[in-house]
Amino acid sequence: MPAPSRWHKQQGFVEGQFSYRKGGSMGRMYGRGKGIASSAIPYKRTPPTWLKMKPEDVCDHICKLAKKGLTPSQIGVTLRDSFGVPQVKNVTGNHILRILKTNGLAPTLPEDLYYLIKKAVSIRKHLDKNRKDKDAKFRLILVESRIHRLARYYKRVKSLPATWKYVSATASALVA
Repeated sequence: MPAPSRWHKQQGFVEGQFSYRKGGSMGRMYGRGKGIASSAIPYKRTPPTWLKMKPEDVCDHICKLAKKGLTPSQIGVTLRDSFGVPQVKNVTGNHILRILKTNGLAPTLPEDLYYLIKKAVSIRKHLDKNRKDKDAKFRLILVESRIHRLARYYKRVKSLPATWKYVSATASALVA
């Protein structure tokens, strides 16, 4: 085997060693990018000393925001930006979705599945107007296969009932 070039050494591909890169050349499963950038979660799992909110207050805010119709990720962004809560789990000891489940406010569909169904509905609506759009038809097939794959997983982990089935004709009622 030839000796590695200088570029290979700079990239961390030296023989007998692992690369420092996180993902190698594999892309994201359900995203466009192939990047390795990600946010760094703090090492300490204790609530920050500068945070004055009590865990009960955070739970109350979560319930209020859920009653307004926000999804768990939107609740997390709102708590971070408006109330200065960096990590809900570090403050309360529970994730946002678990807090919502204990209060009976959890969404019926998992969030990632909900947004995939929403995307499929919008593509199908576009296809009704533009029947010759072959690319949109192809993308719809890809999105719907992702929906079926995620639904299979959620049925296995019992987040969805075993009888749940994605039907494109009734999908718009799920996201309305």
